[in-house]
Amino acid sequence: MTMSRYLLSRAIRISAACLCCALAVALWLAVRAVGDERRGADAMAQLIPRLSALQMAAPAEREAHLAALRAINASARMRHLWLHLEDATGQVLVSAPQPRDSSAWGSLLALPGLSADAARLESRWEIHTRDGATYRAALRWNPESEIQEARDDMAGNLAVLAVYGALLLSGIHWALGRALAPLQQILEAIRRYEAKDYSVRLPSMRTREMDQVGRALNHLAGALDDAQAERRALSRKLLTAQESERARLARELHDEFGQVLTAIRADAAYLVRKSVHEPVLQLVANDLAGHCARIQHEVRHLLHRLRPHGVQPDGRLASVERLLQDLVQAWRDQPGQQMQVDCEVALGGVAPGPDLVLTLYRMTQEALTNAMRHAGARRVAIRIAATAAGEGVRWSVEDDGQGIADVAAALQRSHGLRGMQERAWAHLGTLHIEPASAAVLATPGCRLSASFPLAQQAFAEPVQPHGSQSK
Repeated sequence: MTMSRYLLSRAIRISAACLCCALAVALWLAVRAVGDERRGADAMAQLIPRLSALQMAAPAEREAHLAALRAINASARMRHLWLHLEDATGQVLVSAPQPRDSSAWGSLLALPGLSADAARLESRWEIHTRDGATYRAALRWNPESEIQEARDDMAGNLAVLAVYGALLLSGIHWALGRALAPLQQILEAIRRYEAKDYSVRLPSMRTREMDQVGRALNHLAGALDDAQAERRALSRKLLTAQESERARLARELHDEFGQVLTAIRADAAYLVRKSVHEPVLQLVANDLAGHCARIQHEVRHLLHRLRPHGVQPDGRLASVERLLQDLVQAWRDQPGQQMQVDCEVALGGVAPGPDLVLTLYRMTQEALTNAMRHAGARRVAIRIAATAAGEGVRWSVEDDGQGIADVAAALQRSHGLRGMQERAWAHLGTLHIEPASAAVLATPGCRLSASFPLAQQAFAEPVQPHGSQSK
């Protein structure tokens, strides 16, 4: 169904319902008007017998009849008429009540035309009793009842229009809300897509236009989801290739460059022993041995960065606890290192895959490097724990350094942060950069954190570095 046809059908139904309600109100007003007319006729029917009884009654009984006539006048049930009764001396026995309406409607009673009409339309006659008494009676026009009737009619018409309009507007509002309700789902889906969550799919909708928009967004989300999955798979393959290349470089450095340096150090030691009687030559040989020792130390540090400690004899990575313990110990063993590093791993029974283990290791390694070289931190806290439901892993590194004032600019200029962000994204996580928590560290600094789900970590091949670690 198209949007126009849907709205037209709803408008017809709403108009019909509103018309029925308006007719019901009009019918109620008509019943009320008929009731007023019936009560007026009843009052007139009571008036005539009372006047006849007054003519035939004895003097002692006339006061009761006069009181009944006054009550009929006071009740204002005789529509359009008042009874006016005088005795032979002109004394008013029954008179019309004073106008009760002091509003703008009541001011109509004072208009000259209405007063003239009241005098012209007055009907007079005389009543002669059996004892010779004479009464002059008159039925005068009652403009108040006419004004009241006009006011009631106008109020009734306005009420019908108000009810009809209110029902019509409410119905249109309801129909438009129903017709445009899918827009909220569409907007929510677009917000999720902007947040890189392409798992949302829109249901089929009642109008053709909305359904076409929903189908287009579902198709777009599916394409973006496939593209993102391909990008993640490619990113993880690149990270795997990077780790393989690091392992190859470490193996080459250890097997080739390490052996050459060992040979040079042996030759330098030989020259030192043979140049005992030649001080200048012995000094050069000692310098050469010292240079070789420093180069070997740098090569060991480089091998440590290229390949983690804790590789099993079959080439597989050790647990996260073992890798991070070795990493933290290597930082503590560096000459002149004064940064305090605390590490806590609480995974319980959760066992991350090898690729996620290596990602946690690399992100921690890069975070420690940034804390020491750029933040000037004195203390770093590392924490890796399983989520409450055991379906993921939470990783965080906090320091008490100078922090990061502009995160966007830091991500643009820092290859290390961008690398951590890419690793986290490739493993279905998001890197968060924020000020450190004062409850963990004594002074504000920087806090890096990410959460990784475990249920979808098996789609990439695990990273398995091979070879032995240099000593």
